[in-house]
Amino acid sequence: METYENYGKAEFGDERLSKRLARILEQLAGDPEASISAACKDPYQAKAAYRFVGNDEVTTEAITKITHNVTLENINESKPPVLLIVQDTSEFNYSSLKETEGLGSISGRSTARGIEVHSAVAISGTGEVYGLLDQKLWVRPTEKLRQSTSSVCRNLPIEEKESYKWLEAVEAIGSPFPKVTTAVHVCDRESDIYELFCKAESEGAQYLCRRRSNRIIEEEDGLRKLDDFVGAMPVAGEIEVYVPRDSHTKRIARKAEVEIKFGKCRITKPQKLRSNDTVPESVEVYVVSAVELHPPEGQEKLFWQLITNVPTVTFEEAITKIQWYTQRWKIEVFHRTLKSGCKVEELQCETADKLMKLIAIYSIIALQIMLLSYVARTRPDESCELCLTESEWKILYRVAKKTKTLPKNPPTIHEAVVMIAKLGGFLARKSDGFPGVTVIWRGLTSFYTILDASEFLF
Repeated sequence: METYENYGKAEFGDERLSKRLARILEQLAGDPEASISAACKDPYQAKAAYRFVGNDEVTTEAITKITHNVTLENINESKPPVLLIVQDTSEFNYSSLKETEGLGSISGRSTARGIEVHSAVAISGTGEVYGLLDQKLWVRPTEKLRQSTSSVCRNLPIEEKESYKWLEAVEAIGSPFPKVTTAVHVCDRESDIYELFCKAESEGAQYLCRRRSNRIIEEEDGLRKLDDFVGAMPVAGEIEVYVPRDSHTKRIARKAEVEIKFGKCRITKPQKLRSNDTVPESVEVYVVSAVELHPPEGQEKLFWQLITNVPTVTFEEAITKIQWYTQRWKIEVFHRTLKSGCKVEELQCETADKLMKLIAIYSIIALQIMLLSYVARTRPDESCELCLTESEWKILYRVAKKTKTLPKNPPTIHEAVVMIAKLGGFLARKSDGFPGVTVIWRGLTSFYTILDASEFLF
C-alpha cells in the first residue's frame, strides 16, 4: 500500500519533522475514520502527532507545497495530453467546538463556526486523479460575513473579496507542466468572474467555467446580452452524457440526452469595473451550451452554459468541453471523502490552525483512495501488485475468500478492490456496479486492522 515516502521531503526546516509527516500519513491512512489516538495505536505516537500539528515550524503552506510537488511529479511521469485543474470550495463545520480558538463564521451565519477550504485537484482528461496542486484554508471573520451581505462587497476590488481565491489558485499553480500537456482550470458558477478571465489571459492559463452572469457582449452592430446570443446560436447536434448523483439538489444519477450549441463572442468589461484601467475593455471567449431534452419526471433538466478560452470551433471540440466539465464532480467526491470517509469534521483541536494542518494532511490520504478507485476502474485486468505487496494481497485473498488456498497468480486490481470493498460492507451484487470511494475507504480501514494483526493470524 501507499508508503507516503515522498512526503518526507516537506520543507519544515527540520528533517525530523519531514519524516514525521510521512509517518503520520501512514498511521492515519491505516484507520482514517478513527481518532488520531486510535489510528496511531500507541500513546507515544499519538502524542508525537499532536506535537507535530502544534509545532509552529509546521505550516499548512509547507504541507500544501510538498503536496503540490508530489502531484507535479505524478503529472510529469504520466505526461497526460490534457490536465484538468478542478477548483472548488467547501466549508468544514466545527460549531460544536465551543472552546476552539480562531474559528470563523460559515454558512452565512455568525453562529456557525468552521473553516473554509478551496482546493485545486489535478485530474487527467479521462479522470485519473494525480493529487492536489493547490489548497487554501482560512477562516472568515464575523465582520467579513456582514460585509459580504451588504452592497459594500460589490464595489470592493477583487483582491479584497473571497472570490479572489480563484485567481490566486491560477497564479499559485502557474504552468509547470510537460510541453505535451494542455492544462485547463475547470470551475463552477462561482468562478464566473471577469477578472478571472483577464487573469488567465495575462498568465497564459486556460479555463472552463460554468456561466452564471448574463453578460454584455459586443458585436459589429452593437451590444446585446449573452442570453440572446446563446438563444440565436444554431443547434450543432445531440449527445448523451452521464450526470452523477447530487444529494444536495436531489438529482439522480442518469444518462442525459443533451442538445449542444457553441459559438465565439467578446464579453465586455462590467459596469463596476469601468474605472479599473488594469483590466481590458473586452475579452474573447467561446460559449458552449448543453440543454437536456428529456429529463426524468420530477427532475430539473440539465442546463449548462460553459465559458472557456480554449478554442471551440467544431462540434467535436464542443463535446470535449462538456466531457471536461463532467470531471468537475471529482472534487465534490474529494470533499465528500474528506468529510464522510475521513470524518475531518469530527476532529478536535484547541485552535483552528491545528485543524487546518490536519485537514491538509487528511487531504493527501483522501486523494490516494480516489486514485486507487480510478486505477481499478480503468486498468481492471492489471495485477493487484500494482498497489499491494505480495504478502498484502495474499492476506487479503485469504480473508476475503475465507480460504487457506492461494491462486498461482495474484488477483487483478479490480478483483482486489472489490475484495477490499466487501470488507467495508459492499455486497457485490450484479446490480451494485463498481464500489464507491466511501465503501472502499471503509474496507481499507478494516484491511489495515487485519494487516496489523496478521503476524498473529497467519
